[in-house]
This record gives sequence, structure tokens and C-alpha cells, in this order.
Amino acid sequence: MEVGSWQVVAVAYVSYLAVASLTRRDFARARLPLFVGAAVAWSVFAAFGRVRLLPVFEVVVPSLVLLAGYWLSGLLFVRPDVRIERWLQSVDDRVLMRTGILAWFYRSQRVVQEFFELSYLLVYLAVPAGATTLVLAGHGNEVSRFWMIVLLAEFVCYGMLPWIQTRPPRVLESMEALAQRSVGIRRLNLSLVNRASIQVNTLPSGHAAGALATALAVGAIMPRAGIVFLLIALCISVATVLGRYHYVVDTTLGALVALAAWSLI
Repeated sequence: MEVGSWQVVAVAYVSYLAVASLTRRDFARARLPLFVGAAVAWSVFAAFGRVRLLPVFEVVVPSLVLLAGYWLSGLLFVRPDVRIERWLQSVDDRVLMRTGILAWFYRSQRVVQEFFELSYLLVYLAVPAGATTLVLAGHGNEVSRFWMIVLLAEFVCYGMLPWIQTRPPRVLESMEALAQRSVGIRRLNLSLVNRASIQVNTLPSGHAAGALATALAVGAIMPRAGIVFLLIALCISVATVLGRYHYVVDTTLGALVALAAWSLI
């Protein structure tokens, strides 16, 4: 993969958000920052898009780009679509409530709940850890392809936010059953999402897409390491649903987006 491939994905994504801001009157407040962001992205790409970064920057810079892309998508959130939220909840009701899966999780040992909350927390480390693994194993020439897969998967999820606007289930549902258990890592997760997230739901789930895309991208080069990342991705995906950070539909579609991005690239 040529140098600059993941940068193309990033520039295309920011440009898409800028154009999307023109499609609705209530996106007007987001237009200036998004067009400024697109201009900056194009300028940086024109100046440095063909420059090969040092290994440490091959991990850090795309990670920051991913975070910036997430925050930029949040500028286009206007109001939740209650009809979609109700449909998502109805699916969760059939899959999680009526089957007793969620009730089991609420009654499970605290160590089980802590495990899945820790799994959810790992998503912030799993993606850069995938790139780091490739670099340390001597596959630095594959890092650009890695980031192209991961960024494409994540940005497809974030790019749907202008058109599908919903709130996460934890905001709409009673969380007393978990709150009473005083799960320490959950308190940390909630603190992070309340302070560092865009406070809205991404459908498909960026968590599921990023974690699985990481596993697939690493596994294509290092199969054994890929299995480890695949197990982590599975735990993260389950945790997003059990912890009510995402709906079942979000996580399922996120996994499909990751598979599509990996297959395409």
C-alpha cells in the first residue's frame, strides 16, 4: 500500500462531512468548523501526504485523526429520531429482555460485570495497540494498510450520524440494577463517556467496527496475534450491548462494516 493511503480516507471523510453540512438548514452551525477542518485536512495532505512517518508517529497521528473524526461527526447531531430509537429498543427487547440475557447479566457475579466493563474500556487501547503490534513485529510497511482499513470502518460508522440520530440505550433506560452493584470500572467508563464522548449514539457502532477491523487487519499479517485481537473485539462488542452503551443493531452493523472495509481493502 502506498504511503498516504489512510490520509486519503481521512481527507475524503472530512470533505464528506463538510458537504453533508450543506444538506440541511439545521446543520448550519456545523458548516464553518467542518469546512475549516476540511481545508486543514487538504492542506496537510498536500504538504505531507507522501511523507513516510517515523514508526511512533505511524501509531499516534492516525489515532488522533480517528479521534478528531469522531468529534467532528458530533457537530452534525441536531435531535434524536424517537421512532428509530423505539425500533432499536424493540429489537433489544426481543433479543435481550425476553430471552433473559440482560437479566442474567444484571444478576451475574460482580467479577463478570467488571470483566465486560474492562472489555469496553479496552477499545480505546485496542486500535493503537494493533498498529503498535505491527510496528514492533517488523511489519511497519503494513501499518498504512492497517489504518486504511480501520479508519474506513470507523468513518463509515461516524459518517452515518448526520442521517441516523439516536441516543445510547444507557440514556433511555434505567440503569439502577448496575448502579446498585457499584461496579468500579463502569463508573470509570461512564465518567469517560460523559466527559470525552459526543454524548450520542453512532449507528453502526464505531466500537464494534474499530475493534473488529483491528483484529482483521492484524490477523491478515500476523494470524496468531489476530486471534488475540479477535477475542478482544468479541468481548468489546458484547460489552457494548450488555453495558447498554450500544443497541444490538448498532453492534451487529458495526461488525458488518468492519468486514466490508477489510474485504474491500
